[in-house]
Amino acid sequence: MAKNSESYILDMSANRKAISEHAQKSWIFDTSAFISLESINILEQVLKLFSITTTDSVIKELGDFAKHDDKYGKIAKDVLKLKNRFTIESCEIKESIKYIEATDNELYNLALKKRLALITDETKLVHHARNKIEVYFTAMFLVMLTETGHFIKKEALAKLEELRDIRNWRNNLIYLITKSELERF
Repeated sequence: MAKNSESYILDMSANRKAISEHAQKSWIFDTSAFISLESINILEQVLKLFSITTTDSVIKELGDFAKHDDKYGKIAKDVLKLKNRFTIESCEIKESIKYIEATDNELYNLALKKRLALITDETKLVHHARNKIEVYFTAMFLVMLTETGHFIKKEALAKLEELRDIRNWRNNLIYLITKSELERF
């Protein structure tokens, strides 16, 4: 039985599964995942703990962001300085999902091929891919790092507030559900 998007996002058991199976040391990141984690200065910590794979098209998107002299341009430049610490692969698009960008289709196909979870902040991507691959929101790393003792609750909540402000999330579901999960510690 397929879940609708809101139910999927609200069902934190999906994120709990990822957290409890954090022994899965490899993840696939999209552009938004890199931007979000670097924006709150935890990308390097995540790269120390996990193996991250992405695609050439994500690197190109980051390069496009890096051309701008704004907060996202600076963040993208900082991510690109770390690119020797993650794996970059090309992936043929064998199966396309309507309504999502080519870059996201490449990531989706890479997740299918490697059987790894995709990390994103793109609700549209989550909605369209969730029945075929494991897909989680980037903020799940705040919960995971708190659960594993890398953050205390107060630090994680502060990082979530910072992320909400930087990403202009206001009170969206990603923010509200992650905050709820962090409050349980």
